[in-house]
Amino acid sequence: MKSQYDVVILGAGHNGLVAATYLARAGLSVLLLEKNDYIGGATTSQQIFPDYDARLSRYAYLVSLFPHKIIHDLGLKLELRRRAIASCTPYMKHGHHGALLLSNVDKKVGRRSMCELTGNTTEYDELKCFYALPRVFAERVWDSMLEPRSVAHFGRGTARQCHRALPARRSGARPRVYRCEGRRFHASA
Repeated sequence: MKSQYDVVILGAGHNGLVAATYLARAGLSVLLLEKNDYIGGATTSQQIFPDYDARLSRYAYLVSLFPHKIIHDLGLKLELRRRAIASCTPYMKHGHHGALLLSNVDKKVGRRSMCELTGNTTEYDELKCFYALPRVFAERVWDSMLEPRSVAHFGRGTARQCHRALPARRSGARPRVYRCEGRRFHASA
């Protein structure tokens, strides 16, 4: 080990590993420190229950959000796959167990599941509208995540609202609350 480094990164999760690799390729000396006895952070599977021999993903599904630009830049041999089930949230209603099931491949599954939970499809429509806001944001900036954020990525309408919805950088700023009506978002402080 050296006594001095250009950069010290705490945490060898996927973000730390990627940052260290980019910085080292740029010619900087990098020290990457990890408190655990494994690397990969949230992308790894762990034996969560000491008495049950099963390895579960803590947040490995987040790897699906890994930008293709990074995969290409770093020459990774990595194939990303989409899960059929987006989420499964257990609940108990009137003494009976159920689960809100949202699908990545079949909208009817989520609509039907939400209707079983709430008695109508209004909540499902609102949920889809809620998910639309970050999706618009992601579509505009995904390829530029390694560059400074610019309002030029957003243009007008809903996209501009996404940019304005990002956390304010000034102290004391009140967060904006967005409500959805159809495909339009309305802000209130």
